[in-house]
Amino acid sequence: MVIIKIGVITSAYPEYEDDPHGIFVHRLMKEIAKKGHEVHVIAPHTGGKSKYTMDNVSIEKFHYFYPKGYEKLAGRAGMIDNVKEGWFVKLQVLTFLIFNVWYSLLRFRDVDLVHVQWPIPNGLGALVLKKIFGVPYINTIHGEEVYLAKRYHLQFALRWLVNNSSKTVTNSSATRKACVDAGLDEDKLEVIPFGVDTEFFRPIDVPRTDNYFHILSVGYLIERKGHEYLIKAMKEIVKERDDVRLKIVGSGPLEGKLKSLISELNLDPFVEIIKNVSDDELLKLYNFSDVFVLPAVVDSQGNTEGLGVVLLEAMACGVPVIGSDVGGILDIIKDRENGLLRREKDFLGISRVIIKLVKDEICRKNLSLKGFETIKKRFTWAKISETYSDVYKQVVS
Repeated sequence: MVIIKIGVITSAYPEYEDDPHGIFVHRLMKEIAKKGHEVHVIAPHTGGKSKYTMDNVSIEKFHYFYPKGYEKLAGRAGMIDNVKEGWFVKLQVLTFLIFNVWYSLLRFRDVDLVHVQWPIPNGLGALVLKKIFGVPYINTIHGEEVYLAKRYHLQFALRWLVNNSSKTVTNSSATRKACVDAGLDEDKLEVIPFGVDTEFFRPIDVPRTDNYFHILSVGYLIERKGHEYLIKAMKEIVKERDDVRLKIVGSGPLEGKLKSLISELNLDPFVEIIKNVSDDELLKLYNFSDVFVLPAVVDSQGNTEGLGVVLLEAMACGVPVIGSDVGGILDIIKDRENGLLRREKDFLGISRVIIKLVKDEICRKNLSLKGFETIKKRFTWAKISETYSDVYKQVVS
């Protein structure tokens, strides 16, 4: 077996097992490391550790602004949302790019290839490495970069970063189409979805202490997750069924607005927002739930779900799922086969289909079984990492 030394440049990477920031990037690189490859990661500092190793992956978090205590760009809700906080955070984009290039040159000049997660804003260091030292690189585009490039008139930069890569991976067919529409080199593009850790996210027995029908939604409390439409759907649901409860797991800038909406609609007894939980607690919540809903929308900036990893986690736990017909969700859910699709923002449609599922246990069981089969066939990290490993070998050969 050929051991490949891989440098990973990313703007989000977890510091511990239950850290949600960039956790799917770590799960991929952990599987790559299991195959015997050498994996080194650089990412911006988020207030915690600077150097550490996790699951045989070596990670370094670099500072990108001084004084260090004023760093505001990375972490929290993510760079795209953090940059909206004002000119001071926007200024840090420039300093981040400078330190991104510096640390890329410092740490990765002797690797076999570089893997860039989110080429905007992380790809510049890889491009400079290629031009100076001839180190090849691949990108993974998650979707946000395409919308960000369009919003800030940076499509030329995205084309530059993609067209100079050896290969650029998109996480869904929808993201690939957005890339082609933005003028990126179609021959460079390949679809490889993210996966789910099926050794962890799995069906388990969780004792039930009530007779309620439980709905779960998980995600950052930001516009494109569409939580407000699920809350509005609950207003319709409780008119017919007062035995339904909704838990929304997550935190973010819309937390106050969503809590106010819950109160305005008199839904406090029926809807609960839970701050970020540990992976063990999340596993129990998935398995405790009767249905999972991801009511994603195309937000006011034109951004939406690149894939919808939380859907994969729910399906791996054997939970029937409902999603919006936007973005990469369409690569996961085949309507009425392994899940249910509804139009974005259609809270009345969401309420009707949930009420149907409350009444129809056979339908729930069928969706659960088909969803679980979908994960085993297409979305395990073992399968996804094998595909990425093949790409790495093609690039370095």
